[in-house]
Amino acid sequence: MRIGAEASVRVLHRRCSELLPARRARGRGICESGVFVLDVVYLLGIIAVFVLVGLIARGVEKL
Repeated sequence: MRIGAEASVRVLHRRCSELLPARRARGRGICESGVFVLDVVYLLGIIAVFVLVGLIARGVEKL
């Protein structure tokens, strides 16, 4: 089932929608900061995985 361009834009941007009353009351800045925080969390998770792999490699090297 195909939907129009306007409907697809609304679906893709539902989190930051200005049409929802709760979003309109809080403003758009909160949504942008939430996305930024999520990006930082992902970045820290990736760094933690690389550190963990490095520590495991050092432990295997000492064996």
